[in-house]
Amino acid sequence: MTSGGLLQKTMVGCLILAAVAGIAGVVSGYAGVGAGLAVGLLLGSVNGYLIQGLLNRGAPFVAASLLRIVFFSSIVLMGALLLRDTAWALALGIALAQLVLVAVGVRAGLRR
Repeated sequence: MTSGGLLQKTMVGCLILAAVAGIAGVVSGYAGVGAGLAVGLLLGSVNGYLIQGLLNRGAPFVAASLLRIVFFSSIVLMGALLLRDTAWALALGIALAQLVLVAVGVRAGLRR
């Protein structure tokens, strides 16, 4: 499987989880938490495309990693200003998206 296929499956998985998180947040009365998780999942699902694009352009891996850390940290800090009490949900959503990326990669590796 190509990296594009892995990234596409990650994006679809995160989209489904984001919809579930958003709906669960509204139903349970915690719409801010659901929205934070959903947005974090959607933002985090872009991480694979970011690293692939940076590495394809010849960026060193360490520089690409630092750039992504700064990008996602900035997003979380801006989210903290907007979401206030539920800013942690945004960071958790980004982390969950990384777990989805790992799970998709492990699953593809085990199929070989």
